[in-house]
Amino acid sequence: MFVDVAQRVGAADNLSVSRQSRGGWSLALVVLLVVLSVISLGAGVRSIPLSAISDALWATDLNNPDHIVIMEMRVPRLIGALLIGASLAMAGAIMQIVTRNPLADPGLFGVNAGASMAVVLSIWGAGISAAGLFIWPAMAGAFVVSLAVYALANLGQGGASPLRMALAGAAVSSFLLALVRGVLLVSQQTLETYRFWVVGSLQGVKPEVLLQLWPFFAAGFVACLILGRWLNALSLGEDMAKSLGTKMGLVKGLSLFAVVCLSGGSVALAGPVAFVGLVVPHVARRFSGADSAWLLLFSALLGALFVLAGDILGRVLLEGHELQIGVTVALVGGPFFVYLLRKTRMMSP
Repeated sequence: MFVDVAQRVGAADNLSVSRQSRGGWSLALVVLLVVLSVISLGAGVRSIPLSAISDALWATDLNNPDHIVIMEMRVPRLIGALLIGASLAMAGAIMQIVTRNPLADPGLFGVNAGASMAVVLSIWGAGISAAGLFIWPAMAGAFVVSLAVYALANLGQGGASPLRMALAGAAVSSFLLALVRGVLLVSQQTLETYRFWVVGSLQGVKPEVLLQLWPFFAAGFVACLILGRWLNALSLGEDMAKSLGTKMGLVKGLSLFAVVCLSGGSVALAGPVAFVGLVVPHVARRFSGADSAWLLLFSALLGALFVLAGDILGRVLLEGHELQIGVTVALVGGPFFVYLLRKTRMMSP
C-alpha cells in the first residue's frame, strides 16, 4: 500500500524521480559530506594539515596541541553541526507535510519560542550564565510549549487540524517572544547573556553536552524512520489518508514527538538556527520526488551539508575572527530562499 501511495503522490505532483537517480544523488551527497567533514576538522583560526588530522583520529597524542584541538574541539563541533543540520531539516520536512504549509518550520510549533523563554527565565530567575547550562531549560521549554500548542489546537470541534496547529503555534510563539522581550528590557544582565545564545553558536558543543543530548536525537531519528511511509498517505490530504487506513492521531502525535526531539535538541545544543528547516526540504524535494521517506533522507543529508558548510564559512571568512553559525546560515539561506521563490515554483508538501 505504501508504494502505491508514493506513486499516487508522485503522479499527482509530477515529481516522479527514479530509484537509480535517488541512489546516485544520495551517494554523491554522502561523499561531499565526508569531504566537507575533513575540511571542517582542519579549517579555523588554527589551520591543521591533513596528516595531523589523520594521526589525531587514529593515534591520538594528548601532548600534541593539534591533536587536542581536533579531539576536544573540532570533532564535537563537527558532530554537532551534522546533528543540527540533519535534525532541523527533517523536522522542517515533517512540519511542512503535516501542516500542508510550504512555509512551516520547527518554530511553528513554538519550539524556538519555548526554548528562548526557558533560557531567559533561567538567566533572569536562577542566575545561570554558562552556555553549557542552558541545555536542560531549553529542552524543557521546547517540550512543554510544543505540547501546549498541540493541546490548544486540539480544543473544540475538529481536533488538531493543520490550520489550527499553525495558528496555535503562531499565537503562542508571539506571546512568548513578547514576554522574552519584556524581561530583556528590564534586565540588562539577562540581555548580555542571552544575546550570545540566541544568535546560534557551535562553540559550546562539547563531548559531555553531546552525551547528554544524544538520546533525544536518536529518538527523533527513529521516529522519522517510522514516519517516512505514513507521511506519504498524509500528503494526499487527511480524508484520503483516513480512507487508506492511516491512524491520524498516531501519525500526528509521532510527528510532534519527532519535531520536538529533533528541533528541541538542536536548539538546546546551539541555540536557534533559522532557515535550515524552512529552505532545505524544498531543495530536497528536487532529489527525492514526492516519496516522504526519501524526502527525509535527502533533507538530512542536505541539512547536514548546509550547516557544516556554514560553520566552515564562519571560521574562514574573517581572518582571526569567527562568525556564529546562526549568522552564516541566515546570510546564505535568506538570499537562497528568495532565489528559490523567484526562479522556481514552490512545491507543495
